[in-house]
Amino acid sequence: MEFRQLEYFLGVASELHFSKASEKLFIAQPALSRQIQQLEQNLGVLLFERDKRNVKLTPAGEYLCVEASRLLSQLNNIKQRTQLIHSGEEGDIRIGHPGSAIYSVIPPLLSSLKLHFPNIKANLSEVLDNYILTALKNHEIDVGFIREIYPDKYLNAKVLYKESFALVLPESHSINDDNFESLAQVKHENFILPPQSSSSTYYDMLLSICWRENFIPNIVHESNYGATILRLVEHNLGISLMPISYKFGSAMRVKFIELKKIPEKTQLSIVWRNDDNNPVLQKFLQITELFDFQNANYRS
Repeated sequence: MEFRQLEYFLGVASELHFSKASEKLFIAQPALSRQIQQLEQNLGVLLFERDKRNVKLTPAGEYLCVEASRLLSQLNNIKQRTQLIHSGEEGDIRIGHPGSAIYSVIPPLLSSLKLHFPNIKANLSEVLDNYILTALKNHEIDVGFIREIYPDKYLNAKVLYKESFALVLPESHSINDDNFESLAQVKHENFILPPQSSSSTYYDMLLSICWRENFIPNIVHESNYGATILRLVEHNLGISLMPISYKFGSAMRVKFIELKKIPEKTQLSIVWRNDDNNPVLQKFLQITELFDFQNANYRS
């Protein structure tokens, strides 16, 4: 039994007329009749009751009509999905990201991905900055967002945007945008910062911001996770310095004072393996080209 014979059989079953079916199937009527006869011989059943005026499906023919329709529909779906997977328009992309990215770039990127390639599924993992590169090399993720970039011959990287730091305070704190002048105002406060082991360059940048105001922060709690730091600040357990992007997704009772005048900026880059030939990755990278990260607007 061949798929072509099933297609011919369904054509006749739809029309219940060999002449009309042959026209729609672009096959001569005698050839069509031979194909149906061969199918009946292979199956050892009669599929049509024929006389000079009528063609009617037998019970076996009615059963085969239902099952063959389902089978050919599945085959067509397999063909389409195979083509989509080959072109990168269907499949999975595993994304590793710091906590701040979920407050900034991740939601609009995934919205754009869904708009342009609705059959691509993103699997998200919040990964510590110092483990992103390891996760890539171990093929645990396909692409990563990272604050620090180290030269690596096995990886490609591109800076997406730079952003300011912000002083993060409990909602009830006396300092606000109107009376804030410099970090010297909080030099005696308790700080909640990431541990140095998580990202030495990032950690050193935070310290240099404080050193410029002639103080060393009194760090009372450490956490690698932005959401944890925000929750601790909310409960008056200390204050923090964080990328301003956390402001746009936080519903906690904290306030952000953007440090626009300081020279230190934190950047977010995208990084991926340079030998990765996964076509889904290429589609994802195309989406990153559609987005103006610095101004948070789509390019036309």
